[in-house]
Amino acid sequence: MIETTTTALATASSAVGGNGEISLTSEYVIPIFLTMIFAAALFSSRTKVPHTIVLVGFGIIISFLSFAGIEIVNIQHFRIDPNLLIDFVIPPLIFEAMMNVDYKKFKVVRISALLLATVGVVLATLAGGFIMTYIAGLPLLVAFAFAALIAPTDAAIVIEIFKRVRVPKILSTLMESEAAFNDATGAIVFSSIIAIAFASSGSAILGSATPSFSSSVLGNIAITAPNASINLAIANGAIHFIVVFFGGAGIGLAIAAATHRLHPLMNDPFSETSLTIVTVFGSVVLANSLGVSGLMAVAVAGLYFGNVTVKKEVTMSKNVRAFAFTFWEMTAFFASSAAFLYLGISMNIVDVVKHLPIIVLAFLAVLAARAAAIYPMLAVTTTFIGEIIPMTWRHVILLGGMRGAISVALVASLPPSNFKSILQTLTFGVVLLSLVIQYVALSKYVRNVFHHDDASVDKQQTY
Repeated sequence: MIETTTTALATASSAVGGNGEISLTSEYVIPIFLTMIFAAALFSSRTKVPHTIVLVGFGIIISFLSFAGIEIVNIQHFRIDPNLLIDFVIPPLIFEAMMNVDYKKFKVVRISALLLATVGVVLATLAGGFIMTYIAGLPLLVAFAFAALIAPTDAAIVIEIFKRVRVPKILSTLMESEAAFNDATGAIVFSSIIAIAFASSGSAILGSATPSFSSSVLGNIAITAPNASINLAIANGAIHFIVVFFGGAGIGLAIAAATHRLHPLMNDPFSETSLTIVTVFGSVVLANSLGVSGLMAVAVAGLYFGNVTVKKEVTMSKNVRAFAFTFWEMTAFFASSAAFLYLGISMNIVDVVKHLPIIVLAFLAVLAARAAAIYPMLAVTTTFIGEIIPMTWRHVILLGGMRGAISVALVASLPPSNFKSILQTLTFGVVLLSLVIQYVALSKYVRNVFHHDDASVDKQQTY
């Protein structure tokens, strides 16, 4: 995941640079990473703050020290490819979350979960885009690109809260499955909007890389293409979304079904766990190579593995099953740690503070956009479909819609430009506010609603 530059390779045998400053070289990456994980886990166990938030804080400190010229740890020698984060760090998180989803409980809220993860993301993108255009004054393409990349939610912190405070299992299933599926939707919608942006005003988007929110700079990213061209691009984008989303689901199902048939041929925890690794990354690589969603593929593969493969004793024995679940739980822990540490290191806290007013406005716009998507949609599924989602649950879903590494990875995958600089500052700021403000609000709300009434929680598990 971390590629060293030529300079880093030349100095990899020494931890001390020529000017006497301590530099982070290749042989120290893993020990330092593991030390930070241990420190974050220890701090989390003492304070009850999720270790992922602690790691974001560590990353921000490292980034700020580097920005201030205090090279205690030199991160400039390392280049982190955001595409590797999307393709090799996020998939284990999705797989582990979906393999722990009980399909019987998922069936109870499957329409709500899928609608939130698809239509909900689209509605939140539309609502957020219009709010950022007409209230914040951002150009149309910038506003909608930001709304799309910030729409996917991150379930990692929510799951940690749910482990500490007992909530209805169906509610946690709904939120975990939505977060797993909407990562794929957000990536597809974002890529479609970027395609429209480059098709309509690519030369403007690839302009200066100097970050600024002045009206003169933002004006350079205005739409110049005819409306007919944009309408055609939107229509093609809708078709593209359907193909990529369901194509990815089909690939994931096919890979999971194929590897399912191989498990009975062996009864060894190492061999069978290795086969699950093939399932995860085989789904991602094959789906991406065919031009469909690798994230969607791994989500479906995880759901199939956790509810079909491991349920049959003839396919997977109990000891192998326990080994595989432990392996993926540990893998997800390290993957989430890497993702959130990357988030913190990538964040320019000085730039965030500098543009705090518009970031606060963007954060409120993101909350309003999610509310505009989830409340009407869940009211419809409750009234007409029979998937009863109580109002208290809807509040939890709103507060639990925290943003995380997937949004940062999406914006980081763009080529250097002024367009990227604006999106990056907005994204970093909103993700930071989301992790802090929504974590506190969700923790208090969940404890007030569920903590003191275990009998009510048990009852709500089956409505």
